[in-house]
Amino acid sequence: MSIEIKSINKSFDGRGKNLSVLEDINLTIDDGELVCLLGPSGCGKTTLLRLIAGLDQPTSGEIVANGEVVVKPSGDRAVIFQQYSLFPWLTVLQNVTFGLEISGGSKEENIQAAERYLKSVGLLEFKDSYPHELSGGMKQRVAIIRSLLNHSPILLMDEPFSALDMQNRHKLQEQLIGVWQRFENTIVFVTHDVDEAIYLADKIVILNKNPGKIAEVVSVDLERPRRRDSKGFLELQESIV
Repeated sequence: MSIEIKSINKSFDGRGKNLSVLEDINLTIDDGELVCLLGPSGCGKTTLLRLIAGLDQPTSGEIVANGEVVVKPSGDRAVIFQQYSLFPWLTVLQNVTFGLEISGGSKEENIQAAERYLKSVGLLEFKDSYPHELSGGMKQRVAIIRSLLNHSPILLMDEPFSALDMQNRHKLQEQLIGVWQRFENTIVFVTHDVDEAIYLADKIVILNKNPGKIAEVVSVDLERPRRRDSKGFLELQESIV
C-alpha cells in the first residue's frame, strides 16, 4: 500500500501557547517501500507516525493510504511501539493468533499459519512460552509476526529496537529485512540512529526540529545484504552525520 502525505501541519496547545510540531510535510511512500524517519528527539518523528496510523489527526493537510484519507486507525496499518505490547497472560502462540480469533476463521488453520510465521523467525520452539519468559528481541519478533499474520500491509514502527543491546539490534534488523523481503509490506520505521537507517531503508527522510520539517530525503542505493564496513555504507553515514 502506498502512502501520500500532503501538506501536513500539526500543532498542540499548551500553557497558553500554540506549539508547532510538524510544518508543511509532503512525502510519498511507495507500495512495498521501507522508509526510515530519521532525526533528533523532538523533531516530530513519532507524531508523524501516529498521524499515519490515524491515532492523531493533523491540524491541516491530509494523509492518504491506499487511496483513502486516514481519519482513524485501521487494520491495514499496524503500529509496533518501543514497548512490547503483548498480553502477559497469553502464550506466544495465543498472542499471535489473538487477532485471527476475533476475526473468525478455522482455529486449526489459524494455528498452522501462526506456526509457519513463528518458524520463519526462529520462534516456533517458544510457542508455548509466556512473554515474561522471552528476551526483549524475542518479544519484538512476536509483535511483528502478530502484525503480519493479521495481514497488515503497512507496518508503522516506532524505534522498536532502541532498548536492545547492539548485538540484538543488529540481529533483529537482519530479521526485519528478511520478513520484509518475504512479505513485501510497506514499512515506516522511526529511528534516531543513522547506522540503523542506512542498514534498513530504501529511503531516509531526515527531519529537523522546532518545528519538524523535512530537511532532506536520501535514497539508499546500496545492495542488500548491506555491510556496515563497506565503502558506500561508511560514505553515506559520514554524509548524513
